[in-house]
Amino acid sequence: MRDIRKLPASAGAQWLLDTFSLYRRAPLQLAVLGVIGMLVSSLMFALSQALPSWIGTAVQMLWLATGPIVFGGMLWAVSEIDQGHRARPTHLLQPIRDRRVFHLLVPLLIYFAAMVLLGSLLLAMIGKEGLASIAQATLDLQALQLADTPATSEQMQAVFDPVPVKRILLWMALTFVVFVALSMAMFTQPALVMFDRQSGMHALRMSLQGCIENFTAMVVFMLLWLIASVCINFLIFIVANIATLFAGPNVGMAVLNLGVITVMMPLYVGAVYAAWKQMFAHRTRGNPPPVPASNGPKNILAA
Repeated sequence: MRDIRKLPASAGAQWLLDTFSLYRRAPLQLAVLGVIGMLVSSLMFALSQALPSWIGTAVQMLWLATGPIVFGGMLWAVSEIDQGHRARPTHLLQPIRDRRVFHLLVPLLIYFAAMVLLGSLLLAMIGKEGLASIAQATLDLQALQLADTPATSEQMQAVFDPVPVKRILLWMALTFVVFVALSMAMFTQPALVMFDRQSGMHALRMSLQGCIENFTAMVVFMLLWLIASVCINFLIFIVANIATLFAGPNVGMAVLNLGVITVMMPLYVGAVYAAWKQMFAHRTRGNPPPVPASNGPKNILAA
């Protein structure tokens, strides 16, 4: 039996429907978990800034680790809701109890390594002279914008002539490809680590392979998730503006952060959980959910 299941494009829409269904079953429970995660992260960041020298740096490293740990804990809580149980604050500690912390941190390490490699690649492609030309072009462009007369095409061309535009565009294209690959590798990696007990690197490879084999479903999901995110964030923004009018900017910013952490994060976690359930064959967890049929419009609503 193959570990990765081939899904139709409509499965991407099903993941979004499933996460909204899970969220409606326990919105307050998931909101509490989100708030606890935000408070812990904020406290650790404040401590990292207040403590001196290497102690603050060590706490800051722990602060960076809280994100993946909270994500893994919320995944466990979502799975409990899916099985008809309550989501409890103690579920946020499940990655620690199951010794999954290091494996959840692997994507973070890979991400930092990729950023360092991309930065080194940019330096190798354009050199220090290229970086200096970019800085000078930025200053010249600002000077032209502050001038009383509009800039001519000759002036704009003179500003960008020393800049290695083609090499920069090539680097941007490579960066985009790396970003897409990392996004797919990290998409279901936490679920594979938490539920299928895979190692961090193996889960990254499996997630990348699964997303590539189900690329059309991923495209459908990302497009629908983008639309849903814009709509939800717009509503959160309206509520935050109302709070700002009545209680001031600090309260408005708090409402905005609460909306993101109590609505957007649980919804995304639920989507990752739904994608993991359908995309992979779970040999140790009973029969996997059925693959949605690929013919007819009703497959979007298939369980």
